[in-house]
Amino acid sequence: MNVFSPSSDDRNGRRNPIRPAVQRTVIGALCLLISVLLLFFLGFSLFRTVTERAAEERRAETVVRIAGRYPTPTPDELLSGECDSDLTREEIEFFGENEAPLALDLYDSLFSGEDMPPAIPGELKIVRTDLSKNASPGTVLIKNNSSYEICVSDYLSADAQAIPTAISAPAPADPETEPLVLIYHTHGTEAYAEENRGSYAKKDLPRSTDITKNVVAVGQVLADTLNACGVPTLHCEIMHDAASYNRSYTSSRQTVQAYREQYPSLQYAFDVHRDALISDTCAYKVLTYDESTPVAQVMLVVGTDSAGAAHPGWRRNLAFAVNAQYLLTKRLGNFARPICIKRPSYNQQYTGLGVLIEIGTCVNTLREAKASAVILGETLAALIRAVSSDPTGADEYLMLN
Repeated sequence: MNVFSPSSDDRNGRRNPIRPAVQRTVIGALCLLISVLLLFFLGFSLFRTVTERAAEERRAETVVRIAGRYPTPTPDELLSGECDSDLTREEIEFFGENEAPLALDLYDSLFSGEDMPPAIPGELKIVRTDLSKNASPGTVLIKNNSSYEICVSDYLSADAQAIPTAISAPAPADPETEPLVLIYHTHGTEAYAEENRGSYAKKDLPRSTDITKNVVAVGQVLADTLNACGVPTLHCEIMHDAASYNRSYTSSRQTVQAYREQYPSLQYAFDVHRDALISDTCAYKVLTYDESTPVAQVMLVVGTDSAGAAHPGWRRNLAFAVNAQYLLTKRLGNFARPICIKRPSYNQQYTGLGVLIEIGTCVNTLREAKASAVILGETLAALIRAVSSDPTGADEYLMLN
């Protein structure tokens, strides 16, 4: 008997009651199947979103497997063994040839700026992030990649609390009259993002030999600010990586030694860079705000003798960095990333009191970096003038005797 046939009545002319029951069963089964399929696709979409997000976070945390090795050591330093590295020779040579920036890990504080311009498909999306670890005012955080155990409180001067976080001088200093500070750039061609860019191709991250557009321009703002605050400062505009990236640290070392020979009064030297934080899909700008003004975050980098360099005085540089960081966190919350303490020396054994300074990243704008240099310069000037005015000397002031 065909229960679906319109003529499926019984022999007495009565409607077969099986037909509507089967139809309801089939319709119910179809509805159930559709519901199961919908739930499956929704679940699969959710699973894919979660796994893609987890993968992106893992990539961001590892950041091309070279995380924790910033500021960028040159391939020469890596191959010579001065810098510790788990990279193969082929990887080192690849990054040297392409002058690719290496990256620090991004902690766990990534967030996407809602007002960022849209990214071009296939390029690295620019993402804002705060890497300050939200330190409270006066708190000094460190990221210790050296072989030493370090207690920050051992390096913080008891006199630091009395230092103003910014000062102004009655008259600008003359940098040619017994200069105290040298600003220079081992990687001077490091540049910044154009305004209103939402993305960059990985092979086209900002670099420039125009000193009005690269990190040299930011160093000039830092030097001008220090001079305006009464700290005589020289600025070397040489881009030491322009001729040879691989020999940039060798070249900058020679420059520092020449300046110190010509100007015996020099007591400080700051190697100003910009960072580069990239994952497979994103490039990260480090940003905070001074009231409504966006400013790039900064990071002080202190080298040690852990990798074998003759640098017994690295603790003096660390003490200076700790006291500077203390003032920076008091001046502007979330402005400074934790101090990065590294195994290589980064030429700091030749600089007197000196640190390497990362101002922003390759996708911060030049405007953001310059605004940062003003805050940094005013704060460093306050510390330098306090140290210089102490009759006991820098070591005593920084609690290193």
